Amino acid sequence: MSNNSRLFFVLFSLAAAIGISNIWLYPYFSYKFTGWFFIPYLIALFVLGVPLLMLEFSISQYFNKNVVDLFSSIRKWFSGIGWFMIFNAFVVMGFYAVVLSWHIIYLFVSFGLQWKNDAKGYFFNNALQVSDGFRNFTQFSLPVFIALILAWVLIFFYIKNGFESMKKAFLVTFPIFIILMFLFLLYSLTFDNALAGVYSFLKPSFKGLLDLNVWINSFSLTVLSLGLSLGVMHAIARKNKGFIVGASSIVVIFEILISIAIGFIVFSTLGFLSLTQGISLDKLVFSDFDSAFTILVQALPFFYKPTLLSILFFIFLSIFFIFGASALAYSISHVFVHKFKTKHINAAIIVAGFGFLFGLLFIIKPGFYIMDIVGHFVYYNILIAVLLEVIAVGWFFEAEKISDYINQYSILKMGMLWRFIVRYLIPLIVLSLLFVQLKSDFLLNYNNYPRIYVLIFGVGTVVIPLIAAFLMPQKLLDRR
Repeated sequence: MSNNSRLFFVLFSLAAAIGISNIWLYPYFSYKFTGWFFIPYLIALFVLGVPLLMLEFSISQYFNKNVVDLFSSIRKWFSGIGWFMIFNAFVVMGFYAVVLSWHIIYLFVSFGLQWKNDAKGYFFNNALQVSDGFRNFTQFSLPVFIALILAWVLIFFYIKNGFESMKKAFLVTFPIFIILMFLFLLYSLTFDNALAGVYSFLKPSFKGLLDLNVWINSFSLTVLSLGLSLGVMHAIARKNKGFIVGASSIVVIFEILISIAIGFIVFSTLGFLSLTQGISLDKLVFSDFDSAFTILVQALPFFYKPTLLSILFFIFLSIFFIFGASALAYSISHVFVHKFKTKHINAAIIVAGFGFLFGLLFIIKPGFYIMDIVGHFVYYNILIAVLLEVIAVGWFFEAEKISDYINQYSILKMGMLWRFIVRYLIPLIVLSLLFVQLKSDFLLNYNNYPRIYVLIFGVGTVVIPLIAAFLMPQKLLDRR
């Protein structure tokens, strides 16, 4: 494989990983537990993240099939694992496209900084037009509806020619992302009280490292932050040969570096807001996906050239969700193209069309609450898919063939260690994470939402794709 091919393989994998990760969680955990949170997180990335990336890269290259037919090659009925990953990708993609549409709205309302008098009220009442509780299911936010159309047009252009259009789009977008990240990193450090905010983000604590919750959250964040079990890495790796250990290691290293950089930007800004508004930093720190619009935006009117920097700020944040949504859309269209012999353009139309229709669920008046529930429970889907994947490869396939394939293209021969981790350690970790999460959600009282809606949109998000995936008619769809 040429150096250029390797470069794009790593670049594409990294962009997909940072796009799908929850960019707010790492800074939040670092503040909540200890500034040395990067130590357990780095350990989790290398114990869990690297072996799983190696697994997804290697089986994709070894079988050279789409993710559905790949698992079908191990056992016929394992095709359900591939379908489950694709269904999960569809759910997360719909979620990301809607969040992208919020950023598109804020790109336009940056002219005049229309949120400056009441950031929270503007976001919920003017932009999202959220209902008071679960009512008005037939009404929706017109601004988000229009922005969602624009979001899907953008995603469509990323995936319309498959790998080639993705490659061109990423090669343009990724440098813009890096430039903007360094711009806001350097600029945010010049704020008054920025260093106080950064200190709270980096403040070390030996005691914090002994907290079991630190390690649970480290491994949870690893599962969520690398785009695993969604068919994305399988689709990306198929265009390459080898460089499995190297690519996996580079992706996790840059994943944590970018997370730390985002933490600097966020906490420099929060330190500044704490000073200007006379509010304790504790009341400003956030971990949810909507707080950029209700908390961070309060600092934008104080920026130099606030309109210009607001526009650049929302372009910067938009790129995370463009990366995530388009990578997920590509993983789904990849199955259409390579399993059903569909043209790239037709697959892109199908994915964008159904993705848009699914997104309508999140833009109706109670859509924000539905989205919050789905976002919480889709974590189960990812854990279950990871567990099924490692069991399928580690226990129902000759894993030695995969480890030999990995060793064939690696200076560092770690196939035997990799097999042990995939067969024993990862299932143990994932089952533990599932147990902890089930224990937390046992009463189905997430965010004190009515239990019926937690059942429908939470438990339903897990159960319906899982059942549907294994009920997919294998013979009817087997057109390889």
